Amino acid sequence: MAANTNPAENYDYIFSISEFSQIIGVDDASLRAELSTDDLIRLPGNQWGVPPAEVRAYLTRHGVEYCFQNIALINLKGGVGKTTSAVSLATRAAQYGCKTCVLDLDSQASATLALGIEPDDDDPIFIDIWQRPAEMLPAALWRLQDSLYLLPSSLENGLLDVSLANPMQQKKAVLGVCQVLREQGFELLVLDCPPSLGAAVISAACAATTVLIPVGFDAFSQKGLRLTLQEVRAICETFGLSEPQLRILFTQYDRRVKQADVVLTHLQATYAEQLVPVPIRTTTQFAKASGSGKTIFASSGRSSAKTDYDTCLRHLWPISINPPETAVGSV
Repeated sequence: MAANTNPAENYDYIFSISEFSQIIGVDDASLRAELSTDDLIRLPGNQWGVPPAEVRAYLTRHGVEYCFQNIALINLKGGVGKTTSAVSLATRAAQYGCKTCVLDLDSQASATLALGIEPDDDDPIFIDIWQRPAEMLPAALWRLQDSLYLLPSSLENGLLDVSLANPMQQKKAVLGVCQVLREQGFELLVLDCPPSLGAAVISAACAATTVLIPVGFDAFSQKGLRLTLQEVRAICETFGLSEPQLRILFTQYDRRVKQADVVLTHLQATYAEQLVPVPIRTTTQFAKASGSGKTIFASSGRSSAKTDYDTCLRHLWPISINPPETAVGSV
């Protein structure tokens, strides 16, 4: 069966010619000369957009390779920008033509709502499919647009602690779903986890290639960071697994707040190897995007928020895009 399709489907997450040309370092005319006019999409404001498939084709021609990555966003303290980071990274990756799926494992379903989806009561969620992922995927997924999919959540995922009571079930549940998605061609999986040490977090930590820990500048957030690092390492030790890459993302950087600089300096000194080098600056754009059921990457134009999350994505899912005459790296 095919995935569900968002009835309001459109190309919200698409590069304009101007934005893509700035990213790859060529002028608009040179870029348009290499792209097929038939494949471009008319955008508001008399602009032309480059669909994800065309972005991917262009980058592939110039040496970029698309590699698999499974990123779990975990912090045992809430309110640190975990869901905002999850959906922002996913939608940006989709713009690059990476086949991306957001797995919402939080019973609050914040990522589901942030992407504008309100599933019906009988629509399958993670707790319904984890035992039979090969059979139930991809029909359980919502296709938001080319390269972007969602496994939604609802309150019933709050029963995962009962459903995954057995340690071996915890070890394999999320991993099994991720393996099926990888077999179906997905290249980036983004797992939005609840802010508590339950079965969903344990299972996600067992499956992830990278655990990204968003953190703010308040004292509780710092404690959540320490506990999360401790627990992820303990989970891997308990199950005899190699540790995923552990990365820390400072999500609430406001240079006007002295404590934010204090915390950033502390993170740089204490977690130099794990810290994503660029913090996410605060902006009202996040609240505006959340209220519309979209992410910041659905809007046109440049912004600090888009720049910061683009840099974060490139750090977690390495991509080096240079003008065509120079060598490029891999995604």
